[in-house]
Amino acid sequence: KIGRILLERLSPEELEDSLFEVVGLLNCAVSKMTDTELDELARMNLKAGIKASENAAFDAATVYFQAGREALGSRGWEGAHGTMLNLCSHAANAYFVTGDFDSMNEIIAEVLSKDIDAKEKFRVSDIKARSLASAGKLSESIDVALDFRRQLGLPTLQKKPVSKFTIIREYLRVKRLLKNITAEDIASLPALDDKRYEMGLIMNEHLAASVSNFEPTMLPLIIFQGVTTALKHGIGSTSSSYFAGLGMLLCGPFGKPHEGLE
Repeated sequence: KIGRILLERLSPEELEDSLFEVVGLLNCAVSKMTDTELDELARMNLKAGIKASENAAFDAATVYFQAGREALGSRGWEGAHGTMLNLCSHAANAYFVTGDFDSMNEIIAEVLSKDIDAKEKFRVSDIKARSLASAGKLSESIDVALDFRRQLGLPTLQKKPVSKFTIIREYLRVKRLLKNITAEDIASLPALDDKRYEMGLIMNEHLAASVSNFEPTMLPLIIFQGVTTALKHGIGSTSSSYFAGLGMLLCGPFGKPHEGLE
């Protein structure tokens, strides 16, 4: 009752300052709440968990995310889909940071099992790929990243050694795209506004980190994919690393240092 009174009487600024205390009080009274009030409580726990995460209090954040999921219960995925997805995604990251991999994997499996759009599974797939790589399970991390790209409907490599012929063929395709394009032209490319390609580039970042120690011959094709995406669809948040990677290939194994520096 005290929590409800505070929620109703505090100004938005005061509520923000006392968010943890108010949410803590409300979490003690869930048995007396209606579904509408429980939905509101879940959103408040989500907000509190995010705030705790931003302050690096990830252990506390997991408590809020779990409380939010419990407030929604079994109806969460149907009646409050967006809130439940955000609670699960943020919780998976908090559990990853705190090293509670069992809880992390349980939540990730829950999200991946749902019949929802592939893009909505991005955050947990991203966390799963990172967690596997950090545990030295490079092959499994690669599988996750490749599978997610397939779900997005994007061109996806096969997890196998790449022949020199294939590498040269794909390089020539990129070279044709770069014909008569200057560094200034690349810098002036529009921003990437397709979430699928942005997510695909981030998954390729995981691939690039893992294949270097698993199957290095795949790396040039990953770099070529990133450069091609930028040239055809726009510059994403990770595009610079692909152009840098292309420069390293040109300066190194391709023996074209002048082009690589440019």
